[in-house]
Amino acid sequence: MIICLTGLCCSGKDTLAEYIVKKYQYKHYSLSNIIVNMLMKDCIEPTRENLISFAVELRKKEGNGILAKKVLEKIDDNSNYCISSIRHPDEIKEIRKIWYSILINVYASQNIRFRRMCKRKRIGDPNTLDAFIKLENLENKISCQQKVIDMSDIMFSNDSNNIVDFEIAVEKLFKNIEDFKST
Repeated sequence: MIICLTGLCCSGKDTLAEYIVKKYQYKHYSLSNIIVNMLMKDCIEPTRENLISFAVELRKKEGNGILAKKVLEKIDDNSNYCISSIRHPDEIKEIRKIWYSILINVYASQNIRFRRMCKRKRIGDPNTLDAFIKLENLENKISCQQKVIDMSDIMFSNDSNNIVDFEIAVEKLFKNIEDFKST
């Protein structure tokens, strides 16, 4: 089984994926990390703007599902997987051609996501809420993120920064996944 995670920037997709890896022994792949690795290989700084423009060009050259295809080359039938940073409908479509998957939208309010971004201090991250909103709007326009969110099977609210609340919510999420699988 593959659990696919989508959600806006800093909603907690990778935090959720890390928990799933630790608790449930899934293997994790991030589509964003594929782009980061490609940029670093070309000695390009992995700023948010560079990630966006590189992804746009890559999708123009190789199709909108290319990042999912790259991950699918790495997986086998012997494990469960969590794939995070699904940002284009064709990525989930590529995965669903081959694997049973559940698409989860990880949601957090804009203010919480901006605070998380400020805390992580990545190179090139916006340092004002206005700049964050502007970049987010650009990314959504280019990546079709909202269309992916609309395709989600399950919504997961991640507005809490309390680890105990987060773990309780993830356990409820896995109950929902089991219920979803049985329908």
